[in-house]
Amino acid sequence: MVLRKEKVFRLKIRTFWKMKFVIYEIFIFLVLNIHSSLADSYQNRRNQDLFHNYDLLKLIKKSAEHVHISQSLKSISVEDKDFLKEFEKSLSESFKPEFLSDSFSDVTSNKCTEDLKYLYENIRSPGDWALKMLDSYGKPESGILAGNIKWLGAYDECVGIQSVSQKNASVGNFRGKYCTLQIPLRLENVSIPISTAVCLPDSCNPNGTVSSILQNYKSNDSFSIFEERLESIFSNATLNCKVPPKKLTTGAIAVICLLSIFALLTLIGSSITALEYYLKAKLSKKCQCDSSDRGKAVNSSDVENVSQGETDDVTLVGTEEKRVLPAGIEKSKPFFNCFCIFTNGQKILNTASAEGQLPSLHGIRFLSMTWVILGHTYASMSSIVNDSAEAIGLIDRWTFQVILNSFFSVDSFFVLSGFLIGYLYFQQAQKTDGKIPWLYFYIHRYIRLTPVYMIVLAFYTTLSPFLGSGPLWPDYDVIVECKNNFWWNILYINNFKSITSQPCMPWSWYLANDMQFYVISPLFLISLWRWPKIGYSLLGLFFSITFACNFVLTYEYDIIAGFGNNLQLAKGAPNFMPKINSFFDKIYYKPYTRIGPYLVGLFLAYYICKRKWNKSPSLNWVTLAVGWIVASGITLTCQFGLYHSDLTTLETAFYNALSRTGFALGLGWVIFVCVIGQGGVVNSILSWKALIPLSRLTYCAYLVHPIVIVTYFSSVRTLSNFSHINAVLLYIGMLVMSYGAAMVTTLLFESPVIRLERLIRNKLAS
Repeated sequence: MVLRKEKVFRLKIRTFWKMKFVIYEIFIFLVLNIHSSLADSYQNRRNQDLFHNYDLLKLIKKSAEHVHISQSLKSISVEDKDFLKEFEKSLSESFKPEFLSDSFSDVTSNKCTEDLKYLYENIRSPGDWALKMLDSYGKPESGILAGNIKWLGAYDECVGIQSVSQKNASVGNFRGKYCTLQIPLRLENVSIPISTAVCLPDSCNPNGTVSSILQNYKSNDSFSIFEERLESIFSNATLNCKVPPKKLTTGAIAVICLLSIFALLTLIGSSITALEYYLKAKLSKKCQCDSSDRGKAVNSSDVENVSQGETDDVTLVGTEEKRVLPAGIEKSKPFFNCFCIFTNGQKILNTASAEGQLPSLHGIRFLSMTWVILGHTYASMSSIVNDSAEAIGLIDRWTFQVILNSFFSVDSFFVLSGFLIGYLYFQQAQKTDGKIPWLYFYIHRYIRLTPVYMIVLAFYTTLSPFLGSGPLWPDYDVIVECKNNFWWNILYINNFKSITSQPCMPWSWYLANDMQFYVISPLFLISLWRWPKIGYSLLGLFFSITFACNFVLTYEYDIIAGFGNNLQLAKGAPNFMPKINSFFDKIYYKPYTRIGPYLVGLFLAYYICKRKWNKSPSLNWVTLAVGWIVASGITLTCQFGLYHSDLTTLETAFYNALSRTGFALGLGWVIFVCVIGQGGVVNSILSWKALIPLSRLTYCAYLVHPIVIVTYFSSVRTLSNFSHINAVLLYIGMLVMSYGAAMVTTLLFESPVIRLERLIRNKLAS
């Protein structure tokens, strides 16, 4: 079934089809005029000769004079055919050198115009830099009817151009400047935003001489018929040029120094561990040699008791070791060991299961993170496709609801967060009769999350603008939103900042919600532990509040049901972005609309602990079967229920109010059966030991993966066709790179901070 949105686009493009040749003629017009018209103002005669002698331009001129557009479009009306003939005639007239010399005679002389004149004088020179500058222009490509109206040209070829200087003159010696010319082409009330690359000398200012050129296009009499049918083609055109290579800001240098300090501490800590390992190995070898001479075997306890001096032979070696490692290093070793990549890496890669661990949660956490990266990869890929009209048909599949409704992956994290907090609390409360150091409860959480979070934020703010380049790369040298509003993130209240005001690290809204849920969690934990009936009442009250908030906000503001309902989006295509912004601002980011899955996790933790204390029997096969059927039905309905569903506002309100809690209940069943040991093959898959180390990297992977994705997609030089094969290959690459970056971030920042916090806590406790 073809979406209404696609029909609207194709209806617009039919009009565009009538004028598709016009786009190519506009491009020829731009290439010839944006440079040579200025040169004609000074050397009309010389450039006339150059124009006629240059074979390529002669060929273009000849093709423009002899092309019969009307014969190629037999289905066009008589009125349109007459227009195209008139346009063809005026276009042929426009290629006469006399027209070029008279068009912009009022443009004043400056370095830019002199360089443009010098450029055309050197087109047929032995060097190829002038031809490269023309070659790097963005050119009309195939697939215009499919939405390919953004032509990026050759970025590296343009910026790599270095002209030679003219002898005894200040002309020349310029570099190529990559610019993007955006033309809001209007055809019969249809707007088509054409974007093409233009390569200019770096002496040209897009707001100066070039702007005058664009403004003068529509005033030419030769294009009067062109101006009547294509309203304000160049009067509203804008030219944006890439800035020269940026220099590191003060903030970027400061962050580099901070990262260098961590790297130095890591190097010192790792070196001490490596030296210690080497000395132990050397000591063990010497002990074995000495024992062999005496005919006596040496066991491992001899090596471990070196410092205690149990034998004379070993004591001597121990003394030598102490001389190699000064007392100052021995004393500071616990501090530096917190930064050791060997020790931290061993802890991350350890797959041994201790008693009381819940290995299935590692699998759920990792798979949820892969789901998040999958959704973000597909969303980011939309910015580099050149066949957006065709892509709409490819995503209109029921299986693609996994991508469109990937928002549920975050609800998985809320369930896990609430469950783990509740499970650990109830386990500890059982041992201490509910006595918990609540001050440390909050301090530990803040220290656990914030330092590495702030380091990534600082890196993103100051250094990420320098990670790449290209036609799509932004020109700023600092993320202004983070520079001005980072304190929202430090206080974990950035989810209350409107999306229209561009919050810092937009994906960190989850961390703010999770911290806010953590702050109020004792309200439920204490009441469930001491007064279960009050605890149940509070859970019911907050479930009712989150249901009411979702329902009322959706109904009042006519909010969409996520991205899964394509029909609903197609109906509101003109108001697409306002609806999306309203969806994120009013219900997606806010804690009072997202707390449902967190409450499910808390309740599940209490129920499992209570069941364990009461030593409840295992579930029978009937209960298991019914549970799986109900849980699967609810989860699949939430995930795929929007496909081709034309929901009313009331139905959408019910879906938004119930879907997240419903999905959480389905996931809660999976956690429940796995924890009680009746998960079967599902538990075996989720408890696979290879997923345990990857699960430990999830927090840092969540922090850094958008930086990895944005860096790649902003650095591309050419657009590509949309296909699921390309998307999957890109996704695998993003997944590997994100977890690689997460591994580095964890080893350098997260693990050292966690171990330092534990070291300080132990010191204070002793």
